[in-house]
Amino acid sequence: MRFGQTPRKAWHSAQELARPFSALNVRLNNLMVLDHVWTRLTGPKGRFWALQAVKGNTLYVKVTASVARNELLAQRPALIRELNKHFERPWIHKIEIL
Repeated sequence: MRFGQTPRKAWHSAQELARPFSALNVRLNNLMVLDHVWTRLTGPKGRFWALQAVKGNTLYVKVTASVARNELLAQRPALIRELNKHFERPWIHKIEIL
């Protein structure tokens, strides 16, 4: 700090630090939770189902085998329901297969 400069406000908690970045913070937290939950839900099938992107309320999944594609098509509603259990508000409404 230079002479004559007003001192910066000191942070007293992590919550104060997160206030300016609240929208970004919530989005990043949702993405981290989504990645963790997706890995746990898919288990060994995760080798064939790779998360590619999230845009709006749509989850984009790249599938590497046709059998895995059919399995994902069958499990899509259950996966969406299980994923949304981990968020305050239902966030994922659709899973698109790439």
